[in-house]
Amino acid sequence: MSGPEAPHEGLSRRVWLIAGLVALVVIGVTAGLAFWTAPTRASVETYLELLNAANTQNIPAASRLCSTRFLAAHPLLPAKEGGLIGLPRNINKNFQVWRSGRDVWLCPTNRVGPVYRFINESGAWRYDGPAGLLRPRGEFVRYEDARDDPTFDETMDALD
Repeated sequence: MSGPEAPHEGLSRRVWLIAGLVALVVIGVTAGLAFWTAPTRASVETYLELLNAANTQNIPAASRLCSTRFLAAHPLLPAKEGGLIGLPRNINKNFQVWRSGRDVWLCPTNRVGPVYRFINESGAWRYDGPAGLLRPRGEFVRYEDARDDPTFDETMDALD
């Protein structure tokens, strides 16, 4: 009696098994991507909060988003023209963000401009100041390597 239905039941189990395996793979890949991109996403969130704090001249909020190393070297002060001295104030819709070793680097402009460093400090991603300058054709110049180049400081000042 159950002879003709047996192949249909086997096919149904196989379909459910394949669907279950595909679902597990999709969930695994999604979880992996979420884990892999968490530092860059958290750094972008920190940067956007920092922009808001800088543009509203909220020094306590900005201080919570900066690393202790940055704050030790750059006390946050309001700028006459708005914002806070030494902090960026804008972001382009085509910004770039990537991992560089243990740090996260963010270039808020459209492929050419300053690159800012974010470090993980006390379990949170914090702004740690400029890492360097992204120049045309993807050339990256580290901040430490370009301190003697007068055009570097002029470019960084113009872009802040």
